[in-house]
Amino acid sequence: MNFSNNVIPETLFTYYTFSCFMCNFDDIIDALDVEYAANDKWKMLQKPFTFDLYQGEPQPGGAHFPKVYFYIPKVSSCCVMFSNYADGLATMAYWMSIKMQCQCYNFRITNVGTPYSFNSFEYINSGECVRTAYAMQNPRWVFYSKGDIQWFEDETLYVNRLTKLRLNSTILTKYCLRLGFNITSPDFWESRKSVLLERIKW
Repeated sequence: MNFSNNVIPETLFTYYTFSCFMCNFDDIIDALDVEYAANDKWKMLQKPFTFDLYQGEPQPGGAHFPKVYFYIPKVSSCCVMFSNYADGLATMAYWMSIKMQCQCYNFRITNVGTPYSFNSFEYINSGECVRTAYAMQNPRWVFYSKGDIQWFEDETLYVNRLTKLRLNSTILTKYCLRLGFNITSPDFWESRKSVLLERIKW
C-alpha cells in the first residue's frame, strides 16, 4: 500500500472518518499531554501524518488498540483528527471539544457504490451536538437528521426521493469545501505539525 500523502483518502479507502477542530494545535497537544503523558498504556510521538493506520476501511473498536493522528494540514488552520476506529473515536472528539471549548466537525464518508454505506456529519460546539445527519444502508436506506440546519448545508437535497442521494460522499465533500476543508487536495492530508497517539497495552 502506498502511504505517501500525494493522494486523498477516497483513492485509498472505501470508508474513512475524520474530525476537524477549530482551535489551536498546541492547545490540543497540551490537553493530550495532561491526559496521557503519565499513563503507561499510551504513548505519543511526533510523526508526520500518513495513511498508515489501516487498509480498506477502519474496523470497529474493541478488537484492536486505538491509534489517532492530530495534525495541522498544509492548507488549513484547523486541527484534523484521523483514527483507526470505524466511529472515528467519536468519544475522544467530544472530549477534546469540551476540553478546548471549540467547534468540531465529524465526518464519516463512504465511496459511492460501496455496499452497506454510511455517510454522516456532526457539528459539535464545546462538547454539545448541535447538528447531525446521516444516510445509511443496512440493508435498506435510512436518512436521519437532528438539530438546526447549518449555513453550509443544502436542505433541498434532504427531500430527494432516493434516500441514498440525500447525503453521500459528493455532498459531504461539498460541505467540507464550504467549511474550508479542501479534502479533495492532497495538501489537506499533508501535515505541518503532527503527533500520533496510540494505546500500547490494555
